[in-house]
Amino acid sequence: MNEGCQTRRMYGHDYAVPGTYEVTIVVAGRQPVFGEIVGTTKAGGEKPRLKPSLLGQVVLDNEIPKIHHYYPMVDVWQVCLMPDHLHLIIRINQPLPKGKHLGIIIGAFKGGVSRAWWNLDATVSAASASAHRPPLFEPNYNDHILMRDGQLDNWKRYLRDNPLRYMMRREYPDLFQRALCITIGGTRYSTFGNMLLLRQPEKRQVMFHRRTKGIPTEDTDFWKTESQHLIAAAQSGDVLVTPEISECEKRIKNMALKENLRLIHVQADPIGRYWKPERSRFEACAYGSLLVLAPWPEDMPAFASAYERFHYLNRLAETVCTISHTTDVAVKGLRLAHDG
Repeated sequence: MNEGCQTRRMYGHDYAVPGTYEVTIVVAGRQPVFGEIVGTTKAGGEKPRLKPSLLGQVVLDNEIPKIHHYYPMVDVWQVCLMPDHLHLIIRINQPLPKGKHLGIIIGAFKGGVSRAWWNLDATVSAASASAHRPPLFEPNYNDHILMRDGQLDNWKRYLRDNPLRYMMRREYPDLFQRALCITIGGTRYSTFGNMLLLRQPEKRQVMFHRRTKGIPTEDTDFWKTESQHLIAAAQSGDVLVTPEISECEKRIKNMALKENLRLIHVQADPIGRYWKPERSRFEACAYGSLLVLAPWPEDMPAFASAYERFHYLNRLAETVCTISHTTDVAVKGLRLAHDG
């Protein structure tokens, strides 16, 4: 496949003009060729960081600087090297030369890192005389175009915290479980977080319409009273379940995250193999207070209106609330263990 190809977030965008991008490149088979994460999340220990391998050091010292060397109009603003993948925040300051675009730059970078790997690996180097050289990276890459206010700062903070999140998942694996197929009430979900929240006996659905008697619900006395009841129930140990569609549902979700209250969040966006939540929800997972459920797109009906979507997702949340301590929940053909 042509290395100039890419997995784009915005089709039709001109990747040769000035812009800021977060780029993620993954090693084939998730081999930890760039080093290892050392340190701990526990008090008094060394802060988690990447201890680079010889290849990782070559990437940092030699390969990344080549991007600006060959394309002076391009700067690499931030690098996050992880054992089996890397993130770059790249700024194109001026239009690229004719025929060049971000995909060409990333393709050349991947080629340079691959050659360095072949040269450093004695086994691969010995075989390099043959026509076949094993690929270092998965095909293509993923990019985010950083256009919205605050988006760049959010990504910078996310990348700085990446080693910390990696170590959290290693030290507390039960709080970061991932299942790509779990069936609840005939609907298939992908999940991320503390699966045992499904077994909690007291779950409360959070559902608020956008308006009550023509008034935004967040401006009504009903909201003030009901939100206090929900938060009080969560503070006593109940699990809140919501798709956070309406403004009031979003407020309850944010309150729960801020106070580390137990929450099951039913989101419409799918969860893929490498998906991770943003910082606030990741920290809630680390605390053990969050499970994210995402229905499979294949199981989502086509909605004629936002109103239909609102009710559909809230019906899913209602079904999740009915799961009891003994309900059978199929996970990849297995059974989720009862929390006993």
